[in-house]
Amino acid sequence: MDNRKKELEDSQNNPCWVAFIHPMTFIVPNDEIPWEVKLEDINNISYSSGNLVRIVTKFNIEKSELCGLICYDGAVAIPKNIKFQTKESALNYFSLFFAKLLLANFYVEGIDHKDIVNGNLNENWSIWPTDLGNSSISNLHSKIRMLNASNMDTIHLANPRILYVNDLLDKLKLGDEIFKQIPNLNPKFLLRGITEFKYKNWDLVLSNLWISLEQLIDFIWNHNFLANNVNHPNIEVPNRKKSLKEDSRTWSASVKQEILYQKNLIDEDILNRLSKARKIRNKLVHQGINVDEQTAKDILDVTIRLIKIIAIKSNLEDLNFDKSDIRKVKNSDFQPNFISWKKLPDSNFVESVFGKDVTKKVKKESRKKN
Repeated sequence: MDNRKKELEDSQNNPCWVAFIHPMTFIVPNDEIPWEVKLEDINNISYSSGNLVRIVTKFNIEKSELCGLICYDGAVAIPKNIKFQTKESALNYFSLFFAKLLLANFYVEGIDHKDIVNGNLNENWSIWPTDLGNSSISNLHSKIRMLNASNMDTIHLANPRILYVNDLLDKLKLGDEIFKQIPNLNPKFLLRGITEFKYKNWDLVLSNLWISLEQLIDFIWNHNFLANNVNHPNIEVPNRKKSLKEDSRTWSASVKQEILYQKNLIDEDILNRLSKARKIRNKLVHQGINVDEQTAKDILDVTIRLIKIIAIKSNLEDLNFDKSDIRKVKNSDFQPNFISWKKLPDSNFVESVFGKDVTKKVKKESRKKN
């Protein structure tokens, strides 16, 4: 068997799912200086793709005999073994992986099925190739890897974020510690909500983070309130705790929030913001009324504060996704008058500007070519 054929078989025997840390991030080995891609190489698409696709570290995957792999360009690969037979299982894992980085104060955008691509362990040193996937993120990263991107895309290599391997592993450890303290927190909704906040999609911020909020409130209700004997009679009341835990009609989210406030488990500001957000959410669901920016800010702030209340074993003092992504636009007195817009004809738009003779000639030449 020749070497090339063996390499192909080895690659096919080591398939994996791949998702990319986005925005563009270089994961740099601890003993290396970050790669500065020359502008000339970026413009000419002549940079070393091998430097992007090379594996720089491994990480452990719980309850899996195989580890995960990370490439220099932020590609995260997990094996298509029994644990990750379906794309859905891969999506759940990647969401948790990225959310761990997010809660360690390193912004990573949320993903869905469109962002996950196929790849292979190649020649024992790289993850190659990866397909293009069905999203802008997967397309961008895969095309850059394949030297098949436009200059508008490869410019991302000029100013990537830099994260050293040790820092990445430390952040994953911190994120893992947080999620172990809040096991019912679904990372997909948290990731998506914070991603939509960056892009100012306020409706989607509220829709996603409200799910996270209810999970956080339920955790505080079950573990900080129900589990504390101080909050219960000395004499066991039949079915009382069962009702408090399972009867969601009597003990609705709003009622739980009020009791948690009365017990000083959440403060007045959190209760007030939750109440306002709940009313707006109901209007969004039942009346289709849009969500405003302030509500989205409030819901994000409360989400982070509740995580801090629960994950008391972790240092989350600096965790904040609001300040870095809100850019204030300078007010201007300029008011457009739309005069040209109002004067547009009902048809023959180009003819009205360049005249019938010019456009007639252009159309005639176009018909000849076709």
